[in-house]
Formats: sequence, structure tokens, C-alpha cells
Amino acid sequence: MPNNSDHLKQFLVIIATAGVIAFNWLAASGYLGGIDTGAVSDKYPTRITPAGYAFAIWSLIYLGLIAFSIYQALPSNATRFRFVRTVYILNCAANCAWLYFWHQEMMLICTAIIFLMLGTLAFINVKLQTTDSLEEFWLAKFPFGLYFGWITVATILNASIALVSLNIQTTNSIAVILSALLIFVATVLGVVIRFKLVNVFYPLAIAWALTAIAVKQSGQTLIVASAAVGVIVLLIAALSFLVNIKSSNNE
Repeated sequence: MPNNSDHLKQFLVIIATAGVIAFNWLAASGYLGGIDTGAVSDKYPTRITPAGYAFAIWSLIYLGLIAFSIYQALPSNATRFRFVRTVYILNCAANCAWLYFWHQEMMLICTAIIFLMLGTLAFINVKLQTTDSLEEFWLAKFPFGLYFGWITVATILNASIALVSLNIQTTNSIAVILSALLIFVATVLGVVIRFKLVNVFYPLAIAWALTAIAVKQSGQTLIVASAAVGVIVLLIAALSFLVNIKSSNNE
């Protein structure tokens, strides 16, 4: 039975989504610190920084979150997402905080915040592990799976940028090897979580990021090769559900 708290949080989810999108627009337009978000990243190059086009995934993520916000506000869903709403609102607040500190170039704080974002998304995706309908699959599991996958890679990148901001120096060879290892970690996470949470969108977001890393780091053979293998493995993991569908149809 829905209560007043459920209805209030349904409304607050919509406000939180609108707020985080507005804050991102301000950041992208240079209203935070007089510089756009991508330009800050360019000041701290790493061997796992992706090509700029990769960040276009945010448009898809935010469209998905808008759809979720509307879907969860339906009277029939008042109790369905009860345990997700508070954590989602926290995620939106953390997203805004990350943007603010990012534009202040306070990278260690940003890293702590993005780990918080990662934790909230892990919680939400666990709660959405089983879906009740096709609508919920596309309007809840899709945006949060994509978001979780992207933030997984973003967390690794953010931690690397934090090290760069501390002027920790390594040789190019070591940087390349470490980057290849981080790509391996991202790939393993993509496969494990894809099957653990039964979410095909999580590895797809990571595959998208790895492709962009390979494009950006095209002069580094080991990184490109590692990313290519990772993308292939992640796509196989993501699309393996098609085999299950075919098997079910043949039975």
C-alpha cells in the first residue's frame, strides 16, 4: 500500500532528474569555473582517456533517466521502486557535487564522490535485477545498466586522473602496461556483473568506453589490442542472451 512518503519521493525523483540534467548543462556550457567538462579532462591526460565522442553516451543515459522518472511516477509504480528512489536521489546529488569539484579541479574529492556514485548504482541495479515487465526492462533496467557500466569505467579513469593531478610520474611503458591491466579489470567486471545482475546493458556501456579508449590511444598497440579483446568479450557476454532465446524456441 503506497503512503505519503512514496508519493513525495516519486515527485522528488523527477525534481532530482531535472536538477542533475540542468546542472550538467551549466557545466557543459562553461558556467562552472569558466571551462567545460571535457576541457578539464584534457588538462590531465592518461592512457585510458577515451576519445571525446564517448561522452555522448550521457545523452542516452539522461534520456533513459527521464523515461524512468516518468515511469516510476505512475500511480501503479508507487511501491515498486520504493527502495530505489532515495538512493537514486543521492546519486543525482553526488553527480552534481562531482561536477562542481571537477570544475574546481579537486580530483581526489571527485574520485571519492564517483565511488559513491558507483555504489549507489550498484545498489539500484541489484534491486532491479529481476524485472516485472517489458516496460520495466526498458525504462528501468536499461538506463541504470548503461549508467552503471559507464560509471564503472569513469571511476577507473577518475582515479587515474587523480594520480596525474598529484604529479605521480611513470615511464610510458609502465603507464601502458597499467592501462592494459585496467582495461582487463573493466572487462572482467563487465562479464561478471552482466551475468550476476542479468543485465546486458552494463557490458555494452563498458564496450563503448573501451572502443573510444582504443581510438584515443591508437598509437599504443598494447592498449588497442587489450581494448579490442575486451570489446569482443563484452559483446559476446552481452549478446549471449540471444543464444538462450534461440534454445528456448527450439525446445
